[in-house]
Amino acid sequence: MNEEDLAVTVKEIRAFRKEMLLMHGVLASDLVEEHNIVKEVSELFISKGLDRVWVDNILASTIGSVFEKDKEMLISYVLEEIESQITTKNSENNLRGKIHILIGQTGVGKTSLIGKLGARYCYFLDKKHKVAFCNDDRHKVGTTEQIQHYCDAMEIPFIELKDIIVMDDFDVIFIDTAGTRGESLDELKSLLEELDGISDYKIEISLVLSATAKKRDMSLLADAFDGFPVDNFIFTKLDETDDISDVICFLMHYDKPISYISNGQEIPENIMLASTEYLLEKFMRER
Repeated sequence: MNEEDLAVTVKEIRAFRKEMLLMHGVLASDLVEEHNIVKEVSELFISKGLDRVWVDNILASTIGSVFEKDKEMLISYVLEEIESQITTKNSENNLRGKIHILIGQTGVGKTSLIGKLGARYCYFLDKKHKVAFCNDDRHKVGTTEQIQHYCDAMEIPFIELKDIIVMDDFDVIFIDTAGTRGESLDELKSLLEELDGISDYKIEISLVLSATAKKRDMSLLADAFDGFPVDNFIFTKLDETDDISDVICFLMHYDKPISYISNGQEIPENIMLASTEYLLEKFMRER
């Protein structure tokens, strides 16, 4: 089967899915159970943490098609469906006038991420951006000193929050924030209110999550920041786990893009633009 015929087949399967299940009047899992290869692929993805109902609904629609007896095609088909539910944000060149705020739990790696992103924008993109660092974490001891160390090493200026209003000559200002304590969330609200009057800057908020966390913990954290205009997710510590099934399940559930992946301690090397290809390859690597 050539690529054109395969694309037509996939399109037909997707269109036929709901109609077929209603017509048979049975649960998708019953159909999957009756077909050994389809069942094997279902169990593979369920073992990786995906929801059984979702997986079986996807696979039940392939029964009766050319996919039914081809394990690799079935796997590829499910991966395509996963990919269709995960979005990435990967625009970073030629920026001007952006305030990028990193929020998330204490210890997730926001401050190190600031250093990686700052170095990337300042030195490693096609266009070198004028970058500044700022810290709004008033609770964690040593945060300002760590950022100041990055500033000295990379020759990137550190500015006070109160001075941002009069700073109009930076392309990107990265702001580090505190964790998820109640007073920290109130401080974050105050920060956003202060920055709201700076019309020359576009504000981008990234929720930073650890790839080592459980999906439930990721969801609780996302819910804690539900009242804030989060634009995208950034995942850290990809190098500390071989199982990112919870990351995949989380991204499929939340309708927001992932922008960056941090996969090590080295600055600036261990950061990359988010890629569904990279995530799915790591997701399936154990297989």
